[in-house]
Amino acid sequence: MIGMLAKLRMKLETDSEDFGYYQSSNMQGVLMEQLDSVYADQLHMTGLKPYSQHIVEGSEKEWVVNTLTQEAYQKIILPLLDKDFTDFNIEKKEMHIKIRDKELHTISKKELLDEFYSEEYNRYINLEFLTPCAFRSNGKYVIMPDIRFIFQSLMNKYSASSEDMDMYDAETLEQLINCSEIVRYRLKSVFFPLEGVKIPGFKGELCIKAKGTATMAKYARLLARFGEYSGVGIKTAIGMGALEMKRRGRKND
Repeated sequence: MIGMLAKLRMKLETDSEDFGYYQSSNMQGVLMEQLDSVYADQLHMTGLKPYSQHIVEGSEKEWVVNTLTQEAYQKIILPLLDKDFTDFNIEKKEMHIKIRDKELHTISKKELLDEFYSEEYNRYINLEFLTPCAFRSNGKYVIMPDIRFIFQSLMNKYSASSEDMDMYDAETLEQLINCSEIVRYRLKSVFFPLEGVKIPGFKGELCIKAKGTATMAKYARLLARFGEYSGVGIKTAIGMGALEMKRRGRKND
């Protein structure tokens, strides 16, 4: 399969009460331990990573690992699917964690394009930021949602994951910005701990209304759907910027 996106959900069990999204950077270390060392070194040298991962909190805890390319699927997802990978330790926190279940979903990028250019669309795009999200601009953190930074991040991540398609185009980005607006939000300021530093960001829900042409509205939804795999903003490989697009509302409502 060429241009495949994959999402692996692993349900976890642990006796530790100190396990949440703030352990995501440690989970990147766990992830690297499962990979071929040559490929792991290659990932460290890569700018925009071909994967994202995060912790889901709630009544059940999950570790979600997404890949954006065929190679990343083979090098990252397949080792995690190995039947012998059933538990792991976070040594620095003295945590032992069991994997109770694994669930894999895949979709080709062609299917993703077909899905959003052929089906009915909704001009309201409801997004939930599951883990702290932030952007960087002019050397500073941007800790409020900004349509420019959201779409620019998603376009760049899509382009970096595709050999045959460059999604970033300055003119298209300006069109997206001009015909979109945030119409609802329920957000809170949160910090993401990383090696003794607390990165400021935001979590919660917001709704973007795409007011332009049908094609532009569908394109915005395509980027949001892709964001469920790539994450949005900075440091998505260590657990920030996990995104989910809510399926609700009527066409054009």
